[in-house]
Amino acid sequence: MKILQLSNKVPLPPRDGGSIASIRLSQGFVQLGHSLTILAMNTKKHFVARDFCTALAKKLSIEMIAVPVPATISPINAIFNLLFSRQAYTAQRFKSTKYDEELKCLLRKQEFDFIIIENLYPMLYLKTIRRYSSAKVIMRAHNIEHEIWRRTAKQANGIKQLYLNILANRIERFEKHYINQYDFLSAITKRDETVLIGMGNLKPAMALPTGVDIDDQLPELIIPDVFSVAHLGALDWAPNQEGIIWFLTEVWPIVRDQHPDAEFHLAGRNAPNWFQKKIDISGVYYHGEVDSAEHFIQRFPIHVVPLWSGSGMRIKIIEAMTQGRVIVTTPIGIEGIEAINDKDVAICNTKESFASALIELEANPQGMKEMSQNAYTFVKEHYDNKKLLGDFISFLNDNANSI
Repeated sequence: MKILQLSNKVPLPPRDGGSIASIRLSQGFVQLGHSLTILAMNTKKHFVARDFCTALAKKLSIEMIAVPVPATISPINAIFNLLFSRQAYTAQRFKSTKYDEELKCLLRKQEFDFIIIENLYPMLYLKTIRRYSSAKVIMRAHNIEHEIWRRTAKQANGIKQLYLNILANRIERFEKHYINQYDFLSAITKRDETVLIGMGNLKPAMALPTGVDIDDQLPELIIPDVFSVAHLGALDWAPNQEGIIWFLTEVWPIVRDQHPDAEFHLAGRNAPNWFQKKIDISGVYYHGEVDSAEHFIQRFPIHVVPLWSGSGMRIKIIEAMTQGRVIVTTPIGIEGIEAINDKDVAICNTKESFASALIELEANPQGMKEMSQNAYTFVKEHYDNKKLLGDFISFLNDNANSI
């Protein structure tokens, strides 16, 4: 098959959950013998040098076309949008004549069997796709976008909360507008698929989680002499910022009260100055963007994912479980991943239970090793990338003639 992926950011190198989700899908199709082209918006926030991007894609046998699209956030434009438009500002940022023209040119030159729209905002270009291509369109929903903003609004106060609720309402209308305008729906979790069906989806649907190429042997779980926990994630993403601040203000003091030498190691890119000041706390070590996410994950046996907003699937949790690391998280953090509490992961909904889970794990190295093995086994059974994509291709072939 010839497949085109549309993305609102360049997914190489895969430094965050969204990029990992996109490129794992691309790699999987290529490994199964299909031809893959990515047309990506090269935004200022996620800018990748053209030559570097092309070289990375070539190594993966993927054709990559990166189109400069600023997609910058402007407070003045946001206020203007709020007062004089009913459209979602988050979507309007991704309207680009240049990207549209590049898409037209590509569709005139090549015929594709399937076009995968990665996440919500590239749906803006659906009219162009329908006009210039007969390919079947797959909407791949990485999350329920309006849900992220609604949950973020709950964590805010005053005017900010009012604005975020207005934005969430507009994004929800935007999402509903495109329901059933695609040919196939592929949500990243079964839970999100259920939500989208509740929003009106009638098209053939199959949940397709982000898979992994998992080793046959569990990496060794090394328990350091000093009680250490870690977190790896994009630190310019509001749900991660809120979750880490909650962890450090509510949970960390309880842990440090019993373990004064305990260490929290935090890694991630694009942490703003105000956030770096917030995490300047005793026992906290900020590493910035690390060269190897895999090596950072392996250094620490316990990883915390303290999320109270967001949506979709926390791919970094799967990454850490693949390495046999122990995960302590919240119900929203593990949402969409059907792991069993106190067996595969530890799921906590209060600061007290979160701190207790960490303290109990430290006191029970054997229990930590058992959860490590369970985490690895869970991922191996449910997230093998080749099997997931093989099943998905069968689903597409079985339903293609009925569209």
